[in-house]
Amino acid sequence: MDKKTITVGVAGNPNVGKSVIFNALTGSRQHVGNWPGKTVERAEGVFHYQSWEIRLVDLPGTYSLAAQSPEEVIARDYILSDEPDVVIDIVDATCLERNLNLALQILELTGRVVVALNLMDEVRRQGWKIDAEALEADLGVPVVPTVATEGEGLPKLLAAIVDVATGQRQTHPAAVNYGLTVGGYVESLEADLARMGMGGRRRWVALKLLEDDPQIVEAFQQGDLAACRLEPDDDALPVSPEALQAVLNRAVRLREGTRPDAKVEIVRRRFEFAHDVVHRVARRLRPVEESMTERIDRIVTHKVWSWPIMLAMLTLVFWITIKGGEIGGGWLEAGLSRLIRLSRAWLTSIQAPWWVSGALVDGLLMGTGTVIAAMLPPMIILFVAFALLEDLGLLPRMAFNLDRPMRAVGSQGKQTLTWGMGFGCNVTGVMASRIIENKKVRLASILTSPLIICSGSYGAGVALAIALFGDRALSVILSLVFLSLGAAFLATLVLNKTIFRGEPGGFVLEMPPYRRPKFGQVAWRALVDRVAHTMWRAVEFAAPATLLIWVLGNVPPGAPFEQTAIGWLVRTLAPLGRLWGLSGEMLTALLFTLPAKEIIVPALAMTYGLQASLAESEQVLAYLPQAWTPLTAYTFLLFFMLYLPCLVTVWATWKETRSLKWTLMGLVVPLVMASLITFVVYQTGQLLGF
Repeated sequence: MDKKTITVGVAGNPNVGKSVIFNALTGSRQHVGNWPGKTVERAEGVFHYQSWEIRLVDLPGTYSLAAQSPEEVIARDYILSDEPDVVIDIVDATCLERNLNLALQILELTGRVVVALNLMDEVRRQGWKIDAEALEADLGVPVVPTVATEGEGLPKLLAAIVDVATGQRQTHPAAVNYGLTVGGYVESLEADLARMGMGGRRRWVALKLLEDDPQIVEAFQQGDLAACRLEPDDDALPVSPEALQAVLNRAVRLREGTRPDAKVEIVRRRFEFAHDVVHRVARRLRPVEESMTERIDRIVTHKVWSWPIMLAMLTLVFWITIKGGEIGGGWLEAGLSRLIRLSRAWLTSIQAPWWVSGALVDGLLMGTGTVIAAMLPPMIILFVAFALLEDLGLLPRMAFNLDRPMRAVGSQGKQTLTWGMGFGCNVTGVMASRIIENKKVRLASILTSPLIICSGSYGAGVALAIALFGDRALSVILSLVFLSLGAAFLATLVLNKTIFRGEPGGFVLEMPPYRRPKFGQVAWRALVDRVAHTMWRAVEFAAPATLLIWVLGNVPPGAPFEQTAIGWLVRTLAPLGRLWGLSGEMLTALLFTLPAKEIIVPALAMTYGLQASLAESEQVLAYLPQAWTPLTAYTFLLFFMLYLPCLVTVWATWKETRSLKWTLMGLVVPLVMASLITFVVYQTGQLLGF
């Protein structure tokens, strides 16, 4: 350990106040990225205490270290790495018995632990008293009562961290008694590892072998002892693959011969230990009183009343998003128009060639500015709104209420929350999928999020619907919204019946108490960690794509429309859309909207030969009602709403999955659903004579 630096891992269950303590200690001296090779966020911060520089690493919230989810693997591997000098386990004191399950697993990995007994104000409010000194004696590590939101106990917590890191405070971590049978098996496997000359965490590895831990089993099969954190003694001979396989086979025989199941018995013994500890250290000072959270939950999670309440909240969020997006987008568009006029005037004043002026202003600036104006306002509103709902404690309740209908298609309630964010922007819907712990449901959410009508396609679709259908525009848009949701449900059902068949879709949902949100932290998390990062990526994709579109419309220079690259594309694509009633002009325009769905109107103007850039066009809105039948107009709008995601959503899919397979599936699923539904609608319309 560096003499002046202490590295601290911050662990704990979800919703126990980890982020509050992390933010209180580090303030603005933090940065957020992803764990190497993972999509789970990694937050790090640095601050100074006395003469020490303390580096905090916020581990993902998890209920155990069983290596069943990315969060569990990351937290466990980081503690195993011996990088942290100290691990803070933040415990929800109001649910002490359940939280001690994780604490006991951490103590099996390291003794350099400090337990932060958080939410002590809630404990006192509920009429309980917890003897922290007795708990400290039982666990064998420092226990510090805290109220993170008020800063209570944080100075003592920092002092305990320094004492443990420097060795001034010796710890004696509690060891769970796993009984005669399992305990005997653990000692026997430990002895096998010792005879092989293995040091390090022999007891922990023996437990993992009996639990059939996938990572440890794979490490033994591949001979990767470093992954097990087993260290050969200096004078030990190399361990043969046969010897490792023999230990693994013996662990399998011991596990299979245990009744009840060894894994179940290990978990049971941990909870039994935790139950006994809580029984000794906690006592009630006054009779049980119904908490405010319980009173509110009787209404918010009610089988009947929860639905109108939830619908009202979502409607309010989406209404604010749409209206705020329109206002913010209008301001940005006005600023963009002014910037375009000034840029064009400046380029004219310096006598820049036409292709420089056109490429920079009508191509790059116009296209990229349109993307920013359309995406930024709804993204800000949705991220902030959902962050507030999360801090208030309402977001988990919404997922709980929506769980039952989602189970009908093999999913869970959290997926509908990601769809809700997709109404603002499909990128946010894809990125929000990381709130889902189950890998199968998370992938299904990512693959189906592009089927949700985002604000970009919604705004452009409304403009087209008004021009094409007049007074019937509202009913047309509503029908498209319901078809979009139906497509998402159908795609989820098909995925769960085919690709993800046989994988469980259940989830554990923490129901935290209702709390007053910290608006500064909400704004920072939403605007800096999420919006800024996403918008930068959007610009990186949109800029070259919109510049390319301008080039296609103006090459060769001065040529008639039919001889341009766009004219060639229109002729080439024309035969492909006949089954769906889509012309070459329509398909080419749809390709042009891949950088951003918002540019569909000027893209149609370009493909119909009415203009040569993405500058706003009103004449195409007057031309299309004369050129398209109502059936053609409806099928185009339907396909436009559902077909391929924008390029930024494709990037987000890659970022969240790190898999070419799933990124391609993110293109295939919406394209197949759009083709299927549009084909049915168009062919049915033709049969009915429309």
